Amino acid sequence: MIRSLPSSKKYRYGFTIFIVLYFIFLFAPLVVTMVLAFNDSMYPSLPWQGFTLDWFFGNGPEKYGIFHDQTNLRSLFTS
Repeated sequence: MIRSLPSSKKYRYGFTIFIVLYFIFLFAPLVVTMVLAFNDSMYPSLPWQGFTLDWFFGNGPEKYGIFHDQTNLRSLFTS
C-alpha cells in the first residue's frame, strides 16, 4: 500500500505558499473590518481619526450602536 504519492520539494513549497495566500485572502477582510470598527470617523474607513466604541455602544444621532438597536440584537440572539 502506498502511503502518499511522491512529490518534489518544489511542489510542497508551492502548495504551502498557496495555502498561506489563501488564508490571507480569507481572513484579511475580517481583520480590516475589526480594526476599522474602532475608528472615530463618520464611516468605518481610512484615514484613522481616533479610537471609539460608538459603533457598538453609541446612542446619538450620528452613530447608533449595534447594542442599542433592537432589530440587530434580536438577529444576533436568533443566530
